[in-house]
Amino acid sequence: MNKEPDLVSNENDDSYFSAKFYLMILGLTIFRLFLSLYLDLTPDEAYYWELSRRLDWSYYDHPPMVAYIIALFGQVLGDSHLAIRLPSVLGAALTSWFIFKIGHEFLKSSRTGFLAALMFNFTPAGMAVGFITTPDTPLALFWAFGAYAFLKALDDKRDRWWIMTGLALGAGALSKYNMIFFVPGVAITILAFPKYRGLVFTRRYWLMVGLAALGTLPIIYWNINHDWISFKFQFDHGLKHSNRSVIKNLGDFLGGQLGTIGLTLFPVLWFVTLKYLKITWKNRDEIRFFLVWLALPMMAFFVYTGIRSKVEANWPQIAYVTAMLLVGEWILAGSDNRRRNWVLAPSVFLALLAVLQSITLVLPIPVRSDISTRLHGWKQMGEIVQKFDEQTGKKAIFVAQGAPLAALVGFYGKIEPGRITETHGGGNFRFWWNGRRLEPGTDMIYVDDDKFSEASRYTPVFAQTASHTFPIKSAGRHIRNLNVNLMQNLESELELK
Repeated sequence: MNKEPDLVSNENDDSYFSAKFYLMILGLTIFRLFLSLYLDLTPDEAYYWELSRRLDWSYYDHPPMVAYIIALFGQVLGDSHLAIRLPSVLGAALTSWFIFKIGHEFLKSSRTGFLAALMFNFTPAGMAVGFITTPDTPLALFWAFGAYAFLKALDDKRDRWWIMTGLALGAGALSKYNMIFFVPGVAITILAFPKYRGLVFTRRYWLMVGLAALGTLPIIYWNINHDWISFKFQFDHGLKHSNRSVIKNLGDFLGGQLGTIGLTLFPVLWFVTLKYLKITWKNRDEIRFFLVWLALPMMAFFVYTGIRSKVEANWPQIAYVTAMLLVGEWILAGSDNRRRNWVLAPSVFLALLAVLQSITLVLPIPVRSDISTRLHGWKQMGEIVQKFDEQTGKKAIFVAQGAPLAALVGFYGKIEPGRITETHGGGNFRFWWNGRRLEPGTDMIYVDDDKFSEASRYTPVFAQTASHTFPIKSAGRHIRNLNVNLMQNLESELELK
């Protein structure tokens, strides 16, 4: 007879699975350091690096934590791949450790903690978050740390773990707006169990709330001074109803989740979370009840949003971090290894295939459909940019098609912040340039990667112009063209719009 999920217990395998966990994390960390140094930055990573060069209370599209941590590591490691990516390598290891500790301490099974940590790391999304730095890097860490701290705090009459929970919530809020979905898990757990309801009248509870709120102040302060533009952007970007069909929206959502989480793991995450929803309430199991409600609100929200509009694949995935602990326990409740094999094998296969493609580009995927190409060719671009910069005496203004490409030009071309912008001056560049005008006689270099170009908007106001196209190749494949338009001797004042 199969064991019920809530009855899985420690089977005296703590030492064995603890050793397996630490060996796995050590091996992954070494491998991710290699990937960090070998592969070029993604456009998004370069963009977050650009934010770190212009530190502020918050930004147009994201809270500031990712910029802060890149800037912090950059103080020691300079403007390098390692400075940008080491936060993710270390963050993934720490996130995995908190996942493992929850399994070990609260679910009473190191084996469950190991399986959940394995799931977190061996999906395409998990592999990426392990070395590619985005706002999800600190979000995942503070989400996992917050879950661990809150479970420690529940039956602790001292302040310290409530303080730790509040710090995790505040730091998570400074990482990504998705951290708001942590709040229902805490609130519903406290309200659902009579023995915890009195906590709302204690000092330690309000210490947690106060520290969590403190983390939102820099974001609110920045938005007060910028017409609440971040919140307007997020509501428009993530919640606005699209004109696409429901089938198209839902198909994109499911395709993104199945492709980045796993063909079987994604539906099992939903099945197990809903199964535990009933079991944990019936058994008055506050530990697993909290893990359910930490995952379910965000999962449900993005399914709803994914029906109405386009949802990026990574948006709901932080919710799966704690749900994976429940899946790990459910897998171990099976009478043999079949659950483990059919749930985990497709995800591990996809993760390894994604890594192979990222390194070699060996699979014949069309270039425009292959996101692995975003990790290649930018060093070559940097060499080209540096030559044009030398040619113009390192005084030209670089304008690129879009903020991520502008940031890549800045990083690999070694261009200082005051000489680089994007073509529309939208987003953060709108505030950084703030109506700045180019004086007559200025040289401008317009860069695009052959997707779209507005160079022709500017050429008529320059005395001399020349257009150059450079094929960019990597791993024997032609992955993009780089177009560089050299425009010299501006004839009249120009405001970039």
